[in-house]
Amino acid sequence: MTDRSATATIKGYFYQFDQTIVRLLEASKHAAVTVEGIEDIDLDDGDDSELMQCKYYEGTEYNHSVIKEAVILMLRHFHAHGCPTDQIHRYRLYGHYKGGQSKLVLPLTEEFLKENFLTFAKEKVQHKVHEELKITAAQLVAFRDLLDIDVNAPSYEEQQKKLVNLLASEISGCSTVDAEIFYYPSAINVIQGLAVEAEEAKRRITRERFLKEIDRKEVVFSSWLQQKFGADYYAKLIRRKHFKFNTTKMPKASRIFVIDMQGEFDVLKTAKMLANLGEFFSHKELARTPPQDRFSPYVLLRGIAPSELIDLKASLWKKGVKFNDGYPFHGAEFSAALLASDPVKENLWRIKFIPAEDQLAPAVTAITGSFIEIYDLYKTTQLEDALVPKGGAFHPIKCSSSYFIQEVMQA
Repeated sequence: MTDRSATATIKGYFYQFDQTIVRLLEASKHAAVTVEGIEDIDLDDGDDSELMQCKYYEGTEYNHSVIKEAVILMLRHFHAHGCPTDQIHRYRLYGHYKGGQSKLVLPLTEEFLKENFLTFAKEKVQHKVHEELKITAAQLVAFRDLLDIDVNAPSYEEQQKKLVNLLASEISGCSTVDAEIFYYPSAINVIQGLAVEAEEAKRRITRERFLKEIDRKEVVFSSWLQQKFGADYYAKLIRRKHFKFNTTKMPKASRIFVIDMQGEFDVLKTAKMLANLGEFFSHKELARTPPQDRFSPYVLLRGIAPSELIDLKASLWKKGVKFNDGYPFHGAEFSAALLASDPVKENLWRIKFIPAEDQLAPAVTAITGSFIEIYDLYKTTQLEDALVPKGGAFHPIKCSSSYFIQEVMQA
């Protein structure tokens, strides 16, 4: 498969996923969909139920042959179920094409249906599916009346705009910006997760459960999603979700960054990141900054050796970055109280080092007078539950790199 055809295939999958979400959001509150069921999208919504084939061919002209196989499969399904006269589910073909839509004349006549969709040649032998299945004229009329064909579906971009607007209208307090940056990737993640389930029953989701799943506080992005939306997009989403404030200056809080450095530690790169972190998440010192307005972030680095931590501190010291590591003098025991104290005018440290994972809880216990936010920037494994203190809000954030927080600050 060429890069171009691979891209078109992936775009086609996302177009189908987007349409699945659109159909579910447009349905009643009691509706449910099955992803990759009998058809691409099986919608159960009472009298508005349907079995849908969804195709995206932005580089292909419409021809009857493009959808012929899908129509035949739908007729076979209708026949296999006894050609019921009271069938609720409609058959729907939904697609976007480069052009050629005028070739399809609607509504379909019986002769047009037979000639253009139910007749084909294989190995120089002509097949008429309706005759081979012994479909009666009345049964064919019933099937035709259940068949909806739309070859004028919107483009990929137009459908996404519609989807974003639907999300904004269906989720309380959601703006179109929120829908695009946060809820849309979350919705795609849910549908993609259903699509890979082996059992059909597990590929089914109700409208109510779908809305609950995409409106959750924490979203874990698969590597597939990060590839689609890009690292920059993901960094912007995390910044908007966790570090967007309604004031011109950053509000005071005890922000603790647990950063997984395993396998990626570089002393100069890490020192630069922490210097930026300290500048970004510390108070801005003015001539008359009151003591109670001073603060600086905490850092707990996982996966680095004690000697590497010493080299890092030495690098920061040479750069003139002041820090507090909770040790009052050489050889002293760790002091959580010292670490928890705010910077003062005479000593404006920008980083507070928590020396080890088992010192996280004591450090949190010693903090008073501000909200506590713990950000676990993990690559593969989150901080163990037993080590997560109860005194602060905990935010696990999956990262592809130890230096992801740098991307967030620049987003």
